[in-house]
Amino acid sequence: MGAFDEFLTEIRKTETMQALLKSLEEGSAGLLKSICQEYEATNKPVPDHHLNLTGYFGEAMLRVLLSANMITKELGDRVALYCYKPTGTGLNCYKGMLAEKKI
Repeated sequence: MGAFDEFLTEIRKTETMQALLKSLEEGSAGLLKSICQEYEATNKPVPDHHLNLTGYFGEAMLRVLLSANMITKELGDRVALYCYKPTGTGLNCYKGMLAEKKI
């Protein structure tokens, strides 16, 4: 193991890093919930301005959900830059977490 790997191992043990990762995980689940709820209510992709995205974490959570194939990104209309739509995988995860009362 190199010095950088040792560094990563040590910082991942810290309470601050664990809280940061937990926040990103829980925020991503909450964002998926928001997208799925609005999509199910309207049957339309969710405009970006309907989402509560703040700072770097907001963008990071969107990128996480996109990378995990939980949502897709589409060009927006005249009032939104982008719109987001849950995939089948995203909807299944959302429904499963909802049933488990995890979100």
